[in-house]
Amino acid sequence: MFKCTGIDHVAVNTNDMEATLQFYCGILGMKLARTSRTGDGRRHYNIEIGGGNAFAFFDGADNPSHTTDQHLNHFALTVATSEEFDESYQRLQDHGVKVTEIIEREYGKTFYFNDPNGIRLQIELQTSGWREDHFADPDPVPSVRQFSAGARTLSNDR
Repeated sequence: MFKCTGIDHVAVNTNDMEATLQFYCGILGMKLARTSRTGDGRRHYNIEIGGGNAFAFFDGADNPSHTTDQHLNHFALTVATSEEFDESYQRLQDHGVKVTEIIEREYGKTFYFNDPNGIRLQIELQTSGWREDHFADPDPVPSVRQFSAGARTLSNDR
């Protein structure tokens, strides 16, 4: 069984690379790490998001229509301090980005907003850990036993 060591990048389509760069590098202050072209001539820009991870934006792709089912919920970006959390919230508002109210969670606090491509993003500050019971769903799907800590396979229980 192989084990992943992390996410190198998340590939995202955009119709407006300039607006995307202005948002991620200008407003959010992330670092443009690389620019290139794909084999068919489209722009391919990597933006570092922290922790050794990046968004890889590809220009020239059609966004799905509003009637097309979307399967991506959001990308969550963590910040390290309360000051950074407050700064990110204010910075987005100062640039005219609509943000949700701040939501208090068991692990800290968070808020949501959309990038120019309609992709939902979350900024969160983790001030405490999750509750100790990592498997607290009272009615889990059957394979939870298979994939939870200490379980080998369902076939052992048959």
